[in-house]
Parts: sequence; structure tokens; C-alpha cells
Amino acid sequence: MRPRHCLLLLLGLLPVVLAAQPGPPKPARLRFLFLDESPGRYTLKLPSGYRLVSSNPYEISAPFTPADLHPFGVYKALLDPKTHAPRLVKIATVTPPADTPSALVVVTPRPPAAPDAAPVYKVELIDCDPAKFPPGSIQIINRSPDAMAGQFNDRRVVTGPGETSVVQPSPGTHDRILYKIAIQIQNTGGWQLIDDSITAIRPPERMIAILVYSPSGMRNMRTAKAIAELGPPKPGTFWLTFSDSP
Repeated sequence: MRPRHCLLLLLGLLPVVLAAQPGPPKPARLRFLFLDESPGRYTLKLPSGYRLVSSNPYEISAPFTPADLHPFGVYKALLDPKTHAPRLVKIATVTPPADTPSALVVVTPRPPAAPDAAPVYKVELIDCDPAKFPPGSIQIINRSPDAMAGQFNDRRVVTGPGETSVVQPSPGTHDRILYKIAIQIQNTGGWQLIDDSITAIRPPERMIAILVYSPSGMRNMRTAKAIAELGPPKPGTFWLTFSDSP
């Protein structure tokens, strides 16, 4: 074959070779959950500017996809101890994962090294890749100190502290799922029902549930009037959920 013909053949194959090359990794779609008892808004510092991601603890944020894989800072609005004016304080850094299309970012405060030390927060990235659990299923993430038992239509599952499990119940009418959630009472071994409700999971949706413990009983979810009438809520374990799809 003549050199000119070889060159033309290679040029013709070049688009096919380029198309076969994998593209650069894309950042995951992120949701945020702040397991923080203190009030304050949470903000991300991005190259494009600041972005408010959540205003309250124990609320799972709306999905957000970063523009790239560069780390970004997480800031919280805190009161300056001297001026008592709100100021943004960096509490964590998040590096978007490139090995999953969806993740839950759990941000938890750590005990300060000293009373006047800057706040330190732990960041956990939980993989919520829809490809790892089928449509209509539930991914259970237990971040409470208690073992959890759940019944979802015809399926039962037990998930220990720090564990993750997946359950795929048979769908009911209109894709409804009747569920009961109980936690094991420490020191007694008995079980306490904490949630008894109904939801719907319509394919291709999946449901992601996270079990968390709140020392304040999620006081931020109560109005001042309700607390005055009913008293302060008790510490407890709570069942938080959100839906996700490819």
C-alpha cells in the first residue's frame, strides 16, 4: 500500500479512535446533610461564587452538580463572639467523587480541641449510585448508634449501626410501599417503633433512607409555640428519606 493511501486510511480511522476514547470523569450529583445541632446556614464556596445549600440541620438538600472535580469549601454562618454579627466560617472541604454519578455528603461536627478553637467537621461521602440498586428499591444507610429493623410490604431487613443495606419490596397498588421502622433499645434488647407510614416509589426512582440520631430531638423542626405547649422534644433516632433516579 502506498504511503499516501496509508495516511488517508489512518486519517479516516482517527474519528473512530477518538470516539472510542473514554471522556474525562464527570463530578457526581451531590446532596448535603448536616448532622449539626446548632443553627446556621450552610454555604458552598465555588469558583462562580457562594451558593446557599441548606438553612437547617437534618434537612437533605436539593441535588447540586459541581462544574468540575476541584475541591470546594463548605462554610457556615456563625455569630462573631466579639461583634455578635454573622460571619461565614469555613468548616469543611469537599472533593467531588468521580467514581459515582450520585452521592450524599454527610457533614458532622467534631468536638473542638479547645473552647476557643475553630470548628472542625467530618465529611463522609456516601455512594448513592442508582446502578447499584434496582428501580423501586430502597437503600438504607444507618448512621445512628442503634440497630434498625424495617418492614417494606413483603420484605424485612435489619441494618446495624454504620451499615448499609438494600431492600427491594414487591410494589403495591400505584407503587405504594407500606413500611414500619423500629430501632433496638440498648441495654434491653427490645424494639421501639419510630415510623409507620406509606410512600410511593415509581420506577425508575429509588429511595434512599438514612437513619440518624439527634440529641435535641430535631428541635429545629418544632415551632416555639409547639415547644411551649408540648415541651422540648426528647433525644431520638429519626428516619430521613429522599428519592433519586438515573
